[in-house]
Amino acid sequence: MNKILTISHIQKNFKNLSVIKDISFDLKSGEILSIVGTSGCGKSTLLNILSSLETQTAGTYTYQKKKPTIGYMLQSDSLFPWLTIYENACLGLKIQNKKNDILINKLLKNCHLENFKDKYPNELSGGMKQRVALIRTLAIEPDILLLDEPFSALDYQTKLNMEEDLYKMIKEKNIATILVTHDIAEAIAISDRVLVLSKRPCTIKKEYDIILEKKTTPIQNRQDKNFLNYHTLIWKDLDNHG
Repeated sequence: MNKILTISHIQKNFKNLSVIKDISFDLKSGEILSIVGTSGCGKSTLLNILSSLETQTAGTYTYQKKKPTIGYMLQSDSLFPWLTIYENACLGLKIQNKKNDILINKLLKNCHLENFKDKYPNELSGGMKQRVALIRTLAIEPDILLLDEPFSALDYQTKLNMEEDLYKMIKEKNIATILVTHDIAEAIAISDRVLVLSKRPCTIKKEYDIILEKKTTPIQNRQDKNFLNYHTLIWKDLDNHG
């Protein structure tokens, strides 16, 4: 697979606080890469840098495409309550002065929301609202998808269903994706590769290529005989004690 993003020796300081010490890695075309680490280690800060919301203190990141389209989905759905589900889903396209009703309707159908397009956010469950946020992010047809704990606030069953929907749509569109998550199981089930960050100021402590006997969907991947082994190794790598 071709490299779509190269990150070289990124550092980030906030005044006297060093958050990212030294991060370097590549993201390949169509790859799903998960980043795990303890709270406050710098995972979200890294995504903010890659989306240009923050500026790095040192180091570089280079996209293969000159002006790539970046989709960034946060923990909060951030839907506008006065807009319908359809209008919220179209918001990213509207900002870009684009329109793609066929794609929006397809994404709504894929996320089982085609019958709710004229509803408003307060009429939907938390999981349904997160699906709308996902549709809004995917509707701009991003070259790279950045996901910051997108399902952390959901109950377990809804979370698993969202993982299934996300995985299928990413693989169908072959979108290079970086997922930040605290959930080791989620990272293993969804990803082609997992990076484990050290505590703050973070560096890459370990890297795992996730090789399962038969990669299918996230729910099925959890049943793979290699799944538990990866989970144990990554758990031991995390700085959980101090």
